[in-house]
Amino acid sequence: MGKFNDFRSRIADDLEIPNDALSDNFNLMMHGNKKVIIENHLGIIVYENNLVEVKAIEVNITVKGTKFKIEEINDYKVIIKGNIEEIIFKKE
Repeated sequence: MGKFNDFRSRIADDLEIPNDALSDNFNLMMHGNKKVIIENHLGIIVYENNLVEVKAIEVNITVKGTKFKIEEINDYKVIIKGNIEEIIFKKE
């Protein structure tokens, strides 16, 4: 899979578009400790008041904290709001 991602990266560079537009990799953005946005996800595994686990390619992303609420979810991204205390990446 590494060679394929390198190939896609070269294509994105040649077309002058962002690498993540053609990538299978997830993108994670945080806004302080109150909001996390995970793009290019494969779905939610666990959703509880103090724990959210999201599946991505080759990794599960666990967000721990309190008062979690899913603000938005679609095929491309999930937005989790709450008091974020910890983010853990578990390789599959």
